[in-house]
Amino acid sequence: MSPNERISLFLDRVCAHLLWPPYRARVRRELTDHLLTRMEYLQNDRGFNEAEAVELAVRMLGDPDALGRSLRHARFPPRYLCCLIATGLVWAAIAACVVYLLLQLQI
Repeated sequence: MSPNERISLFLDRVCAHLLWPPYRARVRRELTDHLLTRMEYLQNDRGFNEAEAVELAVRMLGDPDALGRSLRHARFPPRYLCCLIATGLVWAAIAACVVYLLLQLQI
């Protein structure tokens, strides 16, 4: 597996847990930059070849699934999602009441 494929596979697994596309793109850019910086350090300062540097940099970030879940919960904690859903339902109920009243006034 080429170094670029290894990085892409890791990023795909992390980003699979992120639901919001703009957040997913931002995380992917940041992780790519982080991996490339760490690879450069490992190659230039520590003497690893490219394949070893990629593998070590990816392993240093840990399990991609755990990282993706952590990033998802950091951006959208469960309490926040519950509040967001409840707020949406309240506004939908208010809109339904307004529509109902407007229809009743026209009769």
